[in-house]
Amino acid sequence: MMDFRHKKVILFDLDNTLCATDENSRLAMREAYDELHFERILPPFDEFFSIYFRCNGQLWTQYREGQINREDINQRRFAWPLSLMGVTDVSVVAKLDEVFYKYFLPKHQVMPFAHEVLDYLCPKYRMAILSNGTKSSQAYKMTNCHFESYFEQVILSDDVGCRKPDAAIFEAALRQMNVSRTDALMIGDDFGADMVGAHNANLDSIWYNCRNEQVPADAGFEPNGVVTSLIQLKNML
Repeated sequence: MMDFRHKKVILFDLDNTLCATDENSRLAMREAYDELHFERILPPFDEFFSIYFRCNGQLWTQYREGQINREDINQRRFAWPLSLMGVTDVSVVAKLDEVFYKYFLPKHQVMPFAHEVLDYLCPKYRMAILSNGTKSSQAYKMTNCHFESYFEQVILSDDVGCRKPDAAIFEAALRQMNVSRTDALMIGDDFGADMVGAHNANLDSIWYNCRNEQVPADAGFEPNGVVTSLIQLKNML
């Protein structure tokens, strides 16, 4: 197991690395599904959420790869999965958008051991968030999950003008944190955004492989470290 104790700055992804965004989405969607009585017009919740989750994931992959923009996600994240289930009424799409966010924004589930590990790391390292998420939603997550005190900066793709895995957003983070690339470390769960981006920027990285995925066959590199639980970071940092 590699030792990264010489690092000075840690760049953390937020969604599904520290904040349990997928679980918070599922909880919020369950509440929205029930409030809107979707059982009358849609498949059972688990099937409905599976379709939504798959579509939303594909949209974020397309966004990461530069194929679509943020507005495309906003317009399609609910309309697309609903259309696959035979619902094309724009008023239903708008209502789901409204009710989902009513329940989603206050959610505060975090990934296992997130606070314990941040408590351990905070006295030892300077830390920043590096995220492709929107400014408004990430601000809610930082506050609701009680992460604000750990991090010097929250660096977002919307502010920088480029997104992970573009090396430019990592280089912007290094400038904002006033740190050399040899003294910085990226930690995140998304191989395509966090690990590929760190590799593009020639930064060391630890992959939080919380879904027990395989390194893509065409990646051409391995992360410098891999953990399947955040608690394992205490043995490396």
